[in-house]
Amino acid sequence: MKEPLILLFAMGALVLSLAAQPAIDYSHIDAYITPFYNADGPAVQVGRFSKGLASVKEDDVLATIAAMQKDWDRLTFPELYVAAIRLYDFGYRKESIYWFYSAQYRGRQFGMLIDQTQMGSIGSAGFELLQAQNAFYQLVGPYINGYAFGDPDELVKIIEKVQKEGRKIPDMDASYPGVTFKKKGEWKSANTDLADGMGKLVSMLKEKKADIKRQRIEQGIEEKFAALTNKELTRR
Repeated sequence: MKEPLILLFAMGALVLSLAAQPAIDYSHIDAYITPFYNADGPAVQVGRFSKGLASVKEDDVLATIAAMQKDWDRLTFPELYVAAIRLYDFGYRKESIYWFYSAQYRGRQFGMLIDQTQMGSIGSAGFELLQAQNAFYQLVGPYINGYAFGDPDELVKIIEKVQKEGRKIPDMDASYPGVTFKKKGEWKSANTDLADGMGKLVSMLKEKKADIKRQRIEQGIEEKFAALTNKELTRR
């Protein structure tokens, strides 16, 4: 399976691309993924947790995060991506990595299980969600991966946790109403391939740890992200 290899190199390319953009404020994720998230405001449209995630008050956002944790199995990937962004912006950056990788897993899971022959086109739920998965990864990834790759050992632990949790397939029909998925008999094998593939990603992270560190230093990325602080999230 080639996906993990491609994914790792894509992450590296995204992280390294930040070195060429010195004007970026690395402490704040500037992203716009219509209609789900706009950093200006911010504006959030991901369903039931939108109001709390969009709040400019840290306590409101943390209360929303706590509510989302209690309903973890039902969270959609746009909800997880936006939560990762808000956690990162408020300084809970290590926690944001877990939410980001969980979002990425569920987004890729969505892409593997959706019936693309019945997905529709612009304006249809399936099409818009699939495009959103790609957009979230491309626009949010450089920030969170830029921070996460500073500690490959911790990143490996997070990925392994996401891998373990990902083996349980959520109720896709309930999570994404209006979207047609493949026959349920195909879900398990597809999801197993996705979860197993993360093991290869973990192995590569372990093997290439020294190379990642060297490249980050050479590109100036290490210095830029090392200055960012982290606040530990207290579970409620």
